[in-house]
Amino acid sequence: MNIQDSLENLINALRRHAELMSTPDAAGNAGVEAFLELRKAAAAYGRSVREETQWDSPFAEIEEDEEDLEADEEEDLGDIFGAEPGEDGFTVSGTWTFEVTDQEAWLEYVRQRLAGAPEAPRQLSGDPAEAAAAVLAYGDLFAPLAEHGVIHVDQDWTIQGAGEIPED
Repeated sequence: MNIQDSLENLINALRRHAELMSTPDAAGNAGVEAFLELRKAAAAYGRSVREETQWDSPFAEIEEDEEDLEADEEEDLGDIFGAEPGEDGFTVSGTWTFEVTDQEAWLEYVRQRLAGAPEAPRQLSGDPAEAAAAVLAYGDLFAPLAEHGVIHVDQDWTIQGAGEIPED
């Protein structure tokens, strides 16, 4: 593809992205797709510049990222994550670190989540880690997934108390 055609594709991708981002609440998956298309168009423009002019690409980093993504897309996600065709269940495991920046807001959120839960503790001590354990044990954090065809079946978690938040 020549520079001018690549430029037109890039401009169209920018316009589509801007159009969707002008209403961020409505963007959703279309916004993600527009973002990815914009990156692909930028990488293609950069390749065209390099091929036609022998100058460096203005989007060299994006091109490298796109090459990595294309290599990853060639692998079957089922192979990567061990999923078998026809399986109805899946397991998500990970580690997340949260920092409570507003203790009162966090505790109020937990109280709201636990309101009406039959076995939930009536009183929280104020410890953010205790509140996290309570909301995991008695609040259904995964309830919003039900409307998308997924229900929470089992859980296995631990909470470690307050301490320094590790920096990456």
